[in-house]
Amino acid sequence: MANNVEEVRTPARRSGQGAPAEPGEPPAAPTSLRCVLPQILSCVAAGTFNFCEGLSFSFSSSLIPQLQEPGSEIPVTLEQGVLLGSIMVIAMCLGTISTTFFLERLGRLNTIRVCAVPFAVGWFLVATAASYEQILIGRIISGFGNSLGINGAVVFTTEVASSNVRGSLNAVHPTIASGGMVAMYVLGAAVDWRTSSWVCGVSPVVTLGLMFLFCYESPAWLVSKGRHEAALRSLRAYARKNDSEFAREKLPQLQLDWLIQKHLYEESQAQNKKPWYLSIVDVFRTSAGLKPLCMLTVIFVAQNFTGIYITLFYAAPFFQEMGVQVDAFQAAIYIGLVRFFMGMVAVVLIRGVGVRPLVLGSSMGMAACMAVSGYFTLHPEHGLQGWVAVAMVLLYVAFSCCGLLTVPWTMTAELFPDRLRDAGQCLSVFIADIIMFAALQLYPTIEKALQIGDVTGSVGLQWFFAAVALANMVFVVLFLPETRGKSLQEIEDHYRHNTLWLGRRRTRAPEKEARPDVPDVPTLSARVDLDPS
Repeated sequence: MANNVEEVRTPARRSGQGAPAEPGEPPAAPTSLRCVLPQILSCVAAGTFNFCEGLSFSFSSSLIPQLQEPGSEIPVTLEQGVLLGSIMVIAMCLGTISTTFFLERLGRLNTIRVCAVPFAVGWFLVATAASYEQILIGRIISGFGNSLGINGAVVFTTEVASSNVRGSLNAVHPTIASGGMVAMYVLGAAVDWRTSSWVCGVSPVVTLGLMFLFCYESPAWLVSKGRHEAALRSLRAYARKNDSEFAREKLPQLQLDWLIQKHLYEESQAQNKKPWYLSIVDVFRTSAGLKPLCMLTVIFVAQNFTGIYITLFYAAPFFQEMGVQVDAFQAAIYIGLVRFFMGMVAVVLIRGVGVRPLVLGSSMGMAACMAVSGYFTLHPEHGLQGWVAVAMVLLYVAFSCCGLLTVPWTMTAELFPDRLRDAGQCLSVFIADIIMFAALQLYPTIEKALQIGDVTGSVGLQWFFAAVALANMVFVVLFLPETRGKSLQEIEDHYRHNTLWLGRRRTRAPEKEARPDVPDVPTLSARVDLDPS
């Protein structure tokens, strides 16, 4: 294929008289690995803050056992220990709502940079804690900073990455978080909780350094602030590995023109310019916001009540209720390693398979594993209970990582249109955090409620997880959209005209004036032909 690239514009869609026309599809750009490498480096660098999230999430697995040891300097009860593990999730809810303000005012990258301050302050309080209350306060403050960083990284990746790598790059974030969890599991087994706290407090330094080297602000956000020259510099930075001079110099200008046209059109559609916090209301008032929000809410309910985070936070008690005696740290490390390696597999699968098959297969596998595990927990006389339980739980974790754990987090930004993306991303993550907190807090209650006679509640709990996974399969078949290879505009058009995915009314894409094999990149603008004229 030749290196020269010729402009082929798509016609803008007609709008009302005197109003800016609705832009057509964005221009395509080279999609080879070499050409998108700047995007990959930038998005992964911003996403490394998820390593800090992984450290924070798994910290309670080492903290609580140490505080419950005889002679602990800060002794805690079982109820206090559960709160130490889940309080950070509530703090992340508060941070998620305020993230809309930071993303709009400061930008995507500066939001990630700012989050390092409360994150470090919170861990300083934990490391120097003289009381249970100080640990709680530190967890709350660090959780607030944590939510700013991970939400900023998701929105940044969604706006910067091309459609052929966007899903995989968003899937990298949970995988990086899994790496942080494994690191904390190992660290917790080797050192005391205060030393682990100091390590967590300084961990954002790595992210800040990588962002300084590889990241350029989102062109879409820069255009929304009228900073067109900065947006052009950013677009050219992301195009610097393109093969031809046209693709390096002139294509970014076409992309900028498209972004400006799109921004002007969206501004013309808004009757009144509203404060940032009122955009949250717009998510509920428009079908383009409410439909994906409702869909994501159901998916997050399924994600949590199939036991994904319960087995993550309470690995050792979960195994023990199944009648398997394991070392707490050893069980956590096994689960962390499986999650980390299967997360890397998911990154590849999302690009090659798509989100719908992954979530369907994941839910089916999780249901089968929990059903089998529950059967052998109920019938220990078979003599296979121990190794079957361990094998099924690890296989269950592997299936979850390939779909239901990873995929929903990759969709929290891309399902919403540009004008609602900040608010939609923050609202969906806020709801996910609330659901996660509820699932973690209700775990002992649900297990007790499902106890039948003298049979341990673990059997009923495992079958409950299996039933939720099966119900989720039905929901996915009906509602979950396929986003692999779709531009953000195509996703928005789907929700504009459809609710169900099964039996959806297909929207006709704008006709191209070039050959039909032209690739499509969502965040970069008008349409170009990569073949020679």
